[in-house]
Amino acid sequence: MTAAREIALGSAFVALFAYVVFTASGWEPETATFPLLIGVAGLGLAVWAVADDVLRRRSASAEVAATAAEDLTKARVAFLWIAVFFALVLLVGFRGGLPIAVLAYYRVEARVGWVAAVAAALVCAAFLHVAVVYLYLPLYRGFMFLP
Repeated sequence: MTAAREIALGSAFVALFAYVVFTASGWEPETATFPLLIGVAGLGLAVWAVADDVLRRRSASAEVAATAAEDLTKARVAFLWIAVFFALVLLVGFRGGLPIAVLAYYRVEARVGWVAAVAAALVCAAFLHVAVVYLYLPLYRGFMFLP
């Protein structure tokens, strides 16, 4: 992605998080706590990213162009894994989709062994089981398991 596009994307996130903070500031404190927390953190990170992009654009060199293609490939792979996660959650829900996505990611992308990948998937499954059973958190069940 070019520096101008990164600055434009970062500016859009600055506007989005500023809108979230502005909107949530008029709500009741109990309702506004979570949106304000996320909004202020996101706004700070987005402003930091835009400032970093602007400063980096000023000192751009040929080396930056060489690493841009590698960064683009890494970004595409990351978005592919995000799409895999959402597809699995949509199909089989959080309790099945997250452990499967973790297993696939650790085995394929991180290239760890089967034992570590299965252990990470089981930890995720156990965490979600505790959240559902003991904390009474309703999780999305997925298209395959809807009544």
